Amino acid sequence: MRTLNKGAAAALIFLAVFALYCRTLNPVFHADDSPETIACSLTLGIQHPPGYPLPTLTGKLFSMIMPGNTGFAVNLQSAAAGAASAMMVFLIMAKVLYGKKSAFDSLAAAASAALCFAMGETVWGQSLSAKGGIYSLNTALLLAIVYSLMHWEETGKVKFLYLASYIFGLSIANHWESMAVAAPALAAYAGHIYIKEGRYRKTNITNVLLFALPGIFAYSYLVIRARGGAFLNWGDPSDLNRLLWVLKRAEYSATETAGNISTVFRQLGRAGLNILSEFTIAGLALAAAGFYCFYKRLNRRLLVFMAVLFFTITAGLSFYFNLKEEMLWIMDVFFIPAYAALAALAGAGMFLLFRRIKDGPAKYAAVLLLASALPAWLLAANFTGADQSANYYAYDFGKNIIRSVGAADIAMLEGDYAVMPLMYMKYAEKKMDFCPVTTVFLAVPWSVKNLRNECPSVKMNASAAAPIGEKIRDIVESNYSDHGICVSVFRPAFSEFYPEGNAALLPHGAVMKMGADKKSGLAEAGAILKRLTYRGIIENRSRMDSTTELGMSNYSSMFMETGNGFSSVNMDDRALFYLTRAGAVSTGSSYGIAMTQLGVFYAKTGKISEALECYKKAEQAGSGTAEAYSNMAGIYNGQKKYDEAIASCGRALALKPEMCEAYNNMAIAWFGKGDAGKAVEFMEKAVAIDPGNELARKNLEAIEAQVKK
Repeated sequence: MRTLNKGAAAALIFLAVFALYCRTLNPVFHADDSPETIACSLTLGIQHPPGYPLPTLTGKLFSMIMPGNTGFAVNLQSAAAGAASAMMVFLIMAKVLYGKKSAFDSLAAAASAALCFAMGETVWGQSLSAKGGIYSLNTALLLAIVYSLMHWEETGKVKFLYLASYIFGLSIANHWESMAVAAPALAAYAGHIYIKEGRYRKTNITNVLLFALPGIFAYSYLVIRARGGAFLNWGDPSDLNRLLWVLKRAEYSATETAGNISTVFRQLGRAGLNILSEFTIAGLALAAAGFYCFYKRLNRRLLVFMAVLFFTITAGLSFYFNLKEEMLWIMDVFFIPAYAALAALAGAGMFLLFRRIKDGPAKYAAVLLLASALPAWLLAANFTGADQSANYYAYDFGKNIIRSVGAADIAMLEGDYAVMPLMYMKYAEKKMDFCPVTTVFLAVPWSVKNLRNECPSVKMNASAAAPIGEKIRDIVESNYSDHGICVSVFRPAFSEFYPEGNAALLPHGAVMKMGADKKSGLAEAGAILKRLTYRGIIENRSRMDSTTELGMSNYSSMFMETGNGFSSVNMDDRALFYLTRAGAVSTGSSYGIAMTQLGVFYAKTGKISEALECYKKAEQAGSGTAEAYSNMAGIYNGQKKYDEAIASCGRALALKPEMCEAYNNMAIAWFGKGDAGKAVEFMEKAVAIDPGNELARKNLEAIEAQVKK
């Protein structure tokens, strides 16, 4: 009867959570790596390091469910993994609590823990998109390992240890780094059972390890597909060395590792905020009570597991990553297993609370009310932010790129928000008649093989080992006479390694395009912008999370490029229209950039007060740029407000320490205040930073001449 009750309740938990996730599921793909995940599942390609063979293979099965919308079908895998994670939280807590008092109290507390976990902001959000499903699946597999170990602990049957080992192998094929972080906690739990209970007398460790091999061998899929001509073939792991390169994430390791202690503390702070926002004060209070309950009455071994897991995740992420302030959100998904542990503790705290309610007719109602209170609060608080059912931001941006690129053009793209959607468009929808080239991939030799495989019509004479700049130049100059050359509006690599090509780019809707006739090109750009879609960009941003905001900044950029283009040919009315539009569609920090560009335009046209107002708007919104502060200082100098100018220069240099213009304006301000010594000092810094800056050199000469007088 108990097994039946628990099994039925577990099934209900899974179905309820799965239904909620399906209701809020992303319709195609989210603004993250999901388009790549979906495209690789569909084509059996190879995702970015560490490759993710398990979700790619299972994603292929899900892609067959709905042939008309592969994105939604693969997203269903994420919803199922998230629901399975919640179900495992329930099963673990039901196993811990069952028999401690009434079955009703136990099941209610376990269900409350599972639903609190499922309705947390991060867990819910990641269970709605293809890439997020990798982290949901990781948690489901981790909890399944724990559940198997609990059976081994309870029954002494070694088959449950073998099962745990097999699931661990599968989890390695999903996301091995996350499981490496969880391994110390699993080792502490299993090792204590192994030694304390004397299980070493009945256990053959070799056999245990052998059961993990089938899952680990799933990585052989990467080699097979790399050799089999996969179109999406990140890293080309066609031999052991290349496979290890992909598994070790060698491409990222140099930039990912934390560089200083301030970075570590910043990331620790993010971890603390995540925990607070995911569970609320009430949830953390219940978790604290649950910690006591686990220690005194329940399962100390499992408590040690949760404590070690929590520590290794928090410390591992905080000491490993090297994230800028605006990119700290990358950490969030890796805390999901820790949230499962907190949910379990909160469930134990709930159970402790139920024990204090006196038996009687009203007890069932009281228990149900208390058990549903926190899940109901999380459901109401997180529904709007989590709901992705109308989230077409990333999908529409990909379609807008297609609308902006001509037939038979070559599109050299940078940034996940331009590159990833085109992977989906090319292989899932097959509506592209041009070749997308991922510009930054050209830095590594394997990109040449992939390019020739995916786009055989593109001419490329440079060797695979050639520098990235040589490859970019070669592609452009070898194909320019036969193909239009388009570049994404976000293009740091293209502008750095091929500056003369960057100078030849004209706005062209959602991309830039090489052309010589600026006025006709700008007219075409304006016509393209009218044909693009802007669903949800202005009227409803409730579904924008940090990753979406970052991706949607491209809309602001394309209007800025068009506005600045019209400004360069003195078509000021058109320039003002597009630059104003850039501010209206901007998100996050892009607002500061948009206001800065609008301010520069106003200053150019002699509207100084309007320019200053734009710079102040960026500052008040908390997205002021170094250029905005430096330009403010220039205006203040013109108004002889030298103290304000010095303060603005200080803010500019705090954001951009090697900014020649800020030092130039700082020097002018100090000269205006009558301190020629400081003026010379700061102007010398300006010249040292940019020796070719004629304005700074002339200003230095003029100040020095005044000093000599």
